[in-house]
Amino acid sequence: MPQNQENRWGQVFAVLVNYNGLPHILDCLTSLISQTYTQNAIVVVDNASQDDSPQMIQRRFPGVKFLPSPVNGGFAQGANLGINLALDQGAKAVWLINPDAKAHPEALEALVRVMADDPKVGAVGSVLRWEGQDRVQAWGGGKVSLITGRSRHLTQPPSQGAPDYLCGASLLLRAQALKQVGLLDPGFPLYWEDADLSLRLRGAGWRLAVAPESVVEHQPSTGLGANEEAWHRLYTGGSMRFFRKHAPLPWLPLALSSGARLARRAMQGRWQAAAGIWQGLFSSERGRLPS
Repeated sequence: MPQNQENRWGQVFAVLVNYNGLPHILDCLTSLISQTYTQNAIVVVDNASQDDSPQMIQRRFPGVKFLPSPVNGGFAQGANLGINLALDQGAKAVWLINPDAKAHPEALEALVRVMADDPKVGAVGSVLRWEGQDRVQAWGGGKVSLITGRSRHLTQPPSQGAPDYLCGASLLLRAQALKQVGLLDPGFPLYWEDADLSLRLRGAGWRLAVAPESVVEHQPSTGLGANEEAWHRLYTGGSMRFFRKHAPLPWLPLALSSGARLARRAMQGRWQAAAGIWQGLFSSERGRLPS
């Protein structure tokens, strides 16, 4: 599609999920209102934040649709509130973007260009760079083995094929594809929900793609701070749900990947991380979000 036609492709809703997101979400929103793709709206779903971010967002960005959630149900549940609003209002696509990310001005336009050029593309990812560095965090997504459980972000274009999954830190989703396969699975409070949706899209015949000209700078993980126990518990619990849904022998990738991570953290003396992995595997509280 010629570049001068992209802004006529259709309306795109950017959806952010905020939880105590100061100061990053203000920088993120500033980058979103500067996008060159003009047919867009912005929705912030607030997961019962306890800081001043709800007031700051509404005061500084009055044009943003603000959708409060009474509880912090996790990323997937919050994002689904925003996605449903977008679909109800006729969005042609939904752009999920993390509140600790900053999009370059042409980021959305580049995503739309790739999606508009191929009606079989159900999702498009951005090139994620570490903020303030000329270093790639993820080239759109990554690879995951349903046998060994190994998961890794790509840092350059794959030699052949597309990524197995796309990263939800910046992810354009076609409305038609979402209506076919469903929204994010709220059983993933944090982590793995993007990989799960990617595999469901691929299973339904949709293609995954990456827009090399869509550049988004992303902070290191800020959601859980230094809470190693919670990070590893939620990550491991998410991997358990993912492999149970998609792997032919779920306990094989779980045993190989989580077992190896547990052994490494124990050998490093990182006992909170090791405890989190153990709880993610065996505790009924594996999906509990920190208060």
